Amino acid sequence: MRRGKEFLLRAENMERRIDAALRKVELFRSLAERVTSHWGKEPVTHSRNVSANEDAIMQLMEAEEQLKQLCAEYSDVVSEITAVLAALENREDERLLSDVFLKHQSLEQIATREHVTKSCMYKRCDRAIDELEKMIN
Repeated sequence: MRRGKEFLLRAENMERRIDAALRKVELFRSLAERVTSHWGKEPVTHSRNVSANEDAIMQLMEAEEQLKQLCAEYSDVVSEITAVLAALENREDERLLSDVFLKHQSLEQIATREHVTKSCMYKRCDRAIDELEKMIN
């Protein structure tokens, strides 16, 4: 894979990691809500793990902290990418790469918006990535 494209795809990879962390937080939040403590002599659960509620809450707190760290990393990655894109000479290239790699618009959508062919848009994107690679090398 080309270096420029790898550089731009870091944001997408971070988004995937954040999505996984969000699912983890949802899972542990659900576990913490389902596990109840023992009140008096009423048996609430047949589990032998008497600290299940504490464990679920601790796992939830750890998952939320991990999510917080990932969000901070994502913010840094996006800031770095936008700074590099802003340094491109051609503003159209900057906008194109931002739309494709940060806003997740397809090249077909952009071609329709710009009233050009898909082929032209793919060529423009390749040229823009080439320019980006020259900058980051």
